[in-house]
Amino acid sequence: MSFLLALLFTLSSNLDNFVMGLTYGVKNEDIPLLSNIIISFITTFVTYLSMLFGQLITHLVPHKFSNELGSVIFILMGAWFIGSDLLKKQQIAQEKHRDLSIKGAIILGFLLSINNIGVGILGSITQLNIMLVVTLTFITGVGLTYAGNNLGDHVIGKVIGKYNDIISGTLLIGLGVLSLLFTF
Repeated sequence: MSFLLALLFTLSSNLDNFVMGLTYGVKNEDIPLLSNIIISFITTFVTYLSMLFGQLITHLVPHKFSNELGSVIFILMGAWFIGSDLLKKQQIAQEKHRDLSIKGAIILGFLLSINNIGVGILGSITQLNIMLVVTLTFITGVGLTYAGNNLGDHVIGKVIGKYNDIISGTLLIGLGVLSLLFTF
């Protein structure tokens, strides 16, 4: 039962990795394995630290606050994607294929780790096995980012590539709103 509970915790904290991977895939941007590992390492490390210091952090920053902060950041990113699409002129040429840079992966890793703070705190309060949660956080982070990126690039990106920024922004806003409505 402890494994299943830890898996559910890590999946809920890493679902945003899937959405972010999907967002980049729709924009025809690859997330290379090294960038994916960097993102997952950062989110895993933040989860580990938040679990270690969960009891102390609970008194200073409640889980609900970190979840709301992460939600607001995703909503703002989504609005920025939609706004940039509405402001730019229609492109005639096909968008060139790009990869997520190492610097971008580091920034993205920190952004994605915001929700993991709350999950780490909650996980430590419920006395989940720290090493199990950390291991599953890394594995699900890499897997969900890869799956989202490839799904966005090969399925959605080919069909609706013309509206990629609007779709990406809508996905991010949806993730932010769902995170605000349903605390994971």
